[in-house]
Amino acid sequence: MKFDVRVMAAALALGWAFAASPAAAECNPDTSLFEDEFEFMDVSWGESDDSLYVEDGALTINEYGGVVNFSTKNEGANVCVDMTIADASKIPNSPIGIVFWWQDWDNYYSMFIWADGWIEVRRIVGGEQTTLFTEETLALKKGVGETNSVELDLKPKDATIFINGTKVKRFKGRQPKDGGVIGFYGISPEDAPATFTFDNLVVNEH
Repeated sequence: MKFDVRVMAAALALGWAFAASPAAAECNPDTSLFEDEFEFMDVSWGESDDSLYVEDGALTINEYGGVVNFSTKNEGANVCVDMTIADASKIPNSPIGIVFWWQDWDNYYSMFIWADGWIEVRRIVGGEQTTLFTEETLALKKGVGETNSVELDLKPKDATIFINGTKVKRFKGRQPKDGGVIGFYGISPEDAPATFTFDNLVVNEH
């Protein structure tokens, strides 16, 4: 399922190979609920088009858009994925994101990364958006073209973010009663389109 997030671009403008330290998220492709190395566009992601496609072994979002995969539905999971802002001329306006605890496009959480070293977590409830926190972190590899390995340890009432093997933040949240879905985001302004890629997705249930 895809969602046009052009209307969110202005608001957002405001705002696994593990690294040295071990991470808590345990992502194992051999025992996963869902895993994808994006050798091709699996049907679980929907139909490819100019804004969403697989290229060079990565799921690519071009310009702006969002997608979720219902095969990832879980009631608690470890989620690992490699995320890259492959191209962006306006870095402060072009974040890459992972969607989690998704119920529908009016009710979900998202975590965004900016190429200048910032992260942000937002919650959408009934279509209304709230920022849970925004912070700069040294765990991020800065710059366009840099790949960051992101891990989420999702529990029913809280989540922990790891970036490149470093624990960045634990925060309270609430997953949907029947479990949440995982997805991705890419956002850029109309006058400066960007390209975002995702690879090595693994979702393990707790």
